[in-house]
Amino acid sequence: MWKRGVSWVVKQEWLIVVLVVVVILRIPSLFEPYWYGDEGIYLTLGQAMRSGVELYKQIHDNKPPLLYVMAAAAGGNLFWFKLITLLWNLVTIAVFSKLAKKVFEPGRRKMKLAVWVFAMATTLPVLEGNIANAELFFLLPTVWAMYWLWDKNVQMKYIIGSGLVLGVAALFKMPAVLEAGVWPLVWLVEGDKSWWKKTIILAIGITAVIGVSGVYFAWKGAGREYLVAAWAQNLPYLSTWKAVGGSGIYAIKGRMVITALVLTPILGLARKWGRRATILGTWGVITLFAALLSGRPYPHYLLQSAGVIAIAAAVIIRGSREERVIAWGLSGLTIAAFIGFKFYLYPVAGYYANFARWVIGTKTRSEYFGWFNPQVNKNYQIAGVVMAGSGEGDKVFVWGDEPMIYALAKRLPASKYTVEYHIKDFRAQEETIAALKQNPPKYIVSLANEAELPGLAELLDGMYRLEKTVDGVRIYRLSRLSLYN
Repeated sequence: MWKRGVSWVVKQEWLIVVLVVVVILRIPSLFEPYWYGDEGIYLTLGQAMRSGVELYKQIHDNKPPLLYVMAAAAGGNLFWFKLITLLWNLVTIAVFSKLAKKVFEPGRRKMKLAVWVFAMATTLPVLEGNIANAELFFLLPTVWAMYWLWDKNVQMKYIIGSGLVLGVAALFKMPAVLEAGVWPLVWLVEGDKSWWKKTIILAIGITAVIGVSGVYFAWKGAGREYLVAAWAQNLPYLSTWKAVGGSGIYAIKGRMVITALVLTPILGLARKWGRRATILGTWGVITLFAALLSGRPYPHYLLQSAGVIAIAAAVIIRGSREERVIAWGLSGLTIAAFIGFKFYLYPVAGYYANFARWVIGTKTRSEYFGWFNPQVNKNYQIAGVVMAGSGEGDKVFVWGDEPMIYALAKRLPASKYTVEYHIKDFRAQEETIAALKQNPPKYIVSLANEAELPGLAELLDGMYRLEKTVDGVRIYRLSRLSLYN
């Protein structure tokens, strides 16, 4: 047994090195301040769930539930949330190494290159690999499904298993389910006589998982709210982004047309180009379409294509002519999308230099925090005021887009929505002000224009007093005298 264990370690030495490097590169993420808005929402919902607040019915966000389950498992604490992300990413890389081995067998050099590229793409800050977003979590089930389905003569048990894990991926974020579309197309162009049967079985697996989640929330009395928030409202929500315009290729219909036009020659030449090239091309086009579904320029969306990017990188260096054509084509499409949709870029060297300077003492904590966002130190001050003047059971309302204040102060929101833009996007101004009047929170923190929430100014004038102003942010405390008026 001992000898077998040593033998395994020797054989997997290169993978262990990859994982150790990933751990080292992720250490700074464990010490990041509360700065990233979406993480603030996840942590706030996680805290709420642990306190018995009903997800979707009593507190809202527009994603399926598993990301909030992860935040709840972390206790709504950023350090533990980042640590869970780190461990999850290590498992994802290990599973991807099994996929890469299957794809490139017996080409170990190509396999190792692909794993290294995948590990760096999902770890470094350039694509927000340091942030606990849904893409980093759903990569594990989508890569797992790809590993099971890669074999041409895949057994039915692996097809149903792939459907189940893709269903789990969809419960992290809706675009993950689009990857299921790779396989019906591949089976069809390969002339597989059972392609329709395989497709139905795959769909049953996906539907079963999503269906169980729907039954669960229906049992909890939040079935309608779940279906609306996590699924039905997603497409209207995705269409609200207007940064790059809403016509031509930037419209969802335009992107669908381009996707179909690119897929047509890939599938048409499938038998000539070979199975690996066909799967790579189909997978790449579909994941890029999924990443561009919202039209928003957030780099973590591109993490869905990390597996394709990694395999394409290895193919470009050591692949057949047809495979290189596919890989270069996908690279060109990704670069064009990156430029056309104006994706953000996050600094890598600056990120690690900032951490190193803080560790060695050449930067103060305030300077270290401020590097991420000038608002960070302000949020810590605001949260300190709220914590000092309230108890654990007291609620808070933040009028603005700084959900980190809830997470930092460890106080639950007084309304269903955690950020201003959700209140506006879903036209919930009346619902929000009604909730505040019915159960006035201990504190109201105002970062935005109070006139844009009709009734807020009147509520503040009648029931609250200004306790403190932090760099322009007004912190109002509920007046005890007003409770008797």
